[in-house]
Amino acid sequence: MKPLFRLSIIAPLFLVMAPTAFSGQDSKEIPVQQQQKPVAEDEWRFSFTPYFWLPSIVGTVSTPEINVAGRTIGGDFSVDQTWWDTLSKFSSNFYVLALDGRFEAWKGRWGGFLDGYWIFGKTTSSNSDSRLIFRDRVDITATSSVTSKFDLGQFNFGPQFVLAKAAIGTDSTMSLITYGGGRVNWAGQDLDGTITIRASANIGEIGQTFHFSNDQGRAFVEPMIGLKSTWSLGPNWVVMVRGDVAGFGWVEGNNWDCDLEAGVGWQVHRNVLLDLAYRARGQWQDLGANDEVRVRAWYHGPELGITFRF
Repeated sequence: MKPLFRLSIIAPLFLVMAPTAFSGQDSKEIPVQQQQKPVAEDEWRFSFTPYFWLPSIVGTVSTPEINVAGRTIGGDFSVDQTWWDTLSKFSSNFYVLALDGRFEAWKGRWGGFLDGYWIFGKTTSSNSDSRLIFRDRVDITATSSVTSKFDLGQFNFGPQFVLAKAAIGTDSTMSLITYGGGRVNWAGQDLDGTITIRASANIGEIGQTFHFSNDQGRAFVEPMIGLKSTWSLGPNWVVMVRGDVAGFGWVEGNNWDCDLEAGVGWQVHRNVLLDLAYRARGQWQDLGANDEVRVRAWYHGPELGITFRF
């Protein structure tokens, strides 16, 4: 069975900042009313958010069952790895790292975005087993070492549009935004390992080492559509909730996936915000020539980022 670590899992944190309009009135009595020029709605506004996402993985991979020498191989394989367990196991033989970012451009009620993440990791497992045969005169020892390197990526792009905008109180606003476009999914894996079998007895020792490797990857583009709501709460806080769905079973392996996120941003400087959020991504996909392999997984965990507006 080919290794399946194709969990097109894995992140983006972003907060769309709704501009706050400030108005003032001169203390002197002026007979002609001064009108405020809507500069924020006419000029281009940009934001860039690098962020970090550490997801938990909860999923099941289902493969066909095969009978080999009276033993059944295949069935359902479950993965349940929490993000705090991932942090506690970081080492040279196990790590998961993520590079993520989002860029947005707005002019008036129309805007566009580029968003993506790339997660790469490594895990190494070693096993050894020894048995005595031929009346305990021959010692058979088998050792194995398998290293799996994987990378997962997602890149989203498209337009976005402000459907509605309303004031909440005196210094807060709420915006409802729709967005859509395309999503590029990438999954790759490099499997490398060795198996050594040795037999030792009084007359000496013989052995053989076998090496195997498997490098594979794939990428595909799918349609995506979503809805987002942002609240600008006073001059220093922004709250965002969003969700989208993609794939629709049209492109690759009957793939469906969704991306959900909720977060808050705190303005630490005039054009800089510190972002904290929680993100969840679900994926349902059938693989293989006859869709005999099924992947069902959720990836969810905290995000931490920083937004620069200019």
